[in-house]
Amino acid sequence: MRSFFTYLFMLMAVAANADDYVKDAEPSILEVHYTRIQFTDTTQRDKHFFKDPVMLRVGATKSLFCGVNRLWKDSLAAVNPSLEFKVYIATMEENRKNGTQNLPEGYYWSYIYKNYPNGCLTEKNYFDGERRVYEEEWKKPQWEVSDSVKIILGYECFKAIASYRGRRWTAWFAPEIPVQDGPWKLCGLPGLILEAYDTRHEYSFTATGLRQNGIPDVGYMAYDDKRGVTKQLRDKYFNDWWKYKNSNFAAKMNALYGNGKMPEKKDSAPKYDLEETNYPHDL
Repeated sequence: MRSFFTYLFMLMAVAANADDYVKDAEPSILEVHYTRIQFTDTTQRDKHFFKDPVMLRVGATKSLFCGVNRLWKDSLAAVNPSLEFKVYIATMEENRKNGTQNLPEGYYWSYIYKNYPNGCLTEKNYFDGERRVYEEEWKKPQWEVSDSVKIILGYECFKAIASYRGRRWTAWFAPEIPVQDGPWKLCGLPGLILEAYDTRHEYSFTATGLRQNGIPDVGYMAYDDKRGVTKQLRDKYFNDWWKYKNSNFAAKMNALYGNGKMPEKKDSAPKYDLEETNYPHDL
């Protein structure tokens, strides 16, 4: 069987040519690659975390932020679903042999579009088993800039702090790169954000490289979107997800189907918060 890495290179080539699925495209002026780290159990940081390559693709009027592996997998599934399935099978075989738990699509699945449509922030993700999309007003962080300086990728970066969507964020931006954008939904500084993290370091983004040539257009990736979704519906989904995480699902299923003794109830509360903590969880 061909290795997963061989299929990965094939996937990259296909993704680069999936132009038919890019809507409202405009030329890209910059692409920035970051490493995203999310801790999923803050009591065992050395064992429970996701580490993903992510990227920011910037155009003249809008930008796209997404997981690199997610984009590759979705692009391949759109133009060659049989090869995409082979990639999945090869990855599962590698996991079986090596005792790993890798996914071809990685662990960061969101597509975030800033200023698309005009004045809006559009996010596409997998909610409740389907790919869904919602739009909201594009609200930028309100930053406080300090005179602290450090060098990232050879650029002099300045420190800025903002309270945004339930977390206190620190960002390091490079005025030498006059792009008021950054990873995730962070933006609005007089220079590109090359590093960002929240106060508790549960989420972080660190730039690993930039390129200006040979970049695909920035546009909406229309890969088999199932249905629209409002922000209210997304909030409801997250509410339901938190309720599910705090329920004894196994006990309920045993009670429903009468399969033996009820298991001892365990604490199933998540040991981490989502990036945006200002949703009404209503627990």
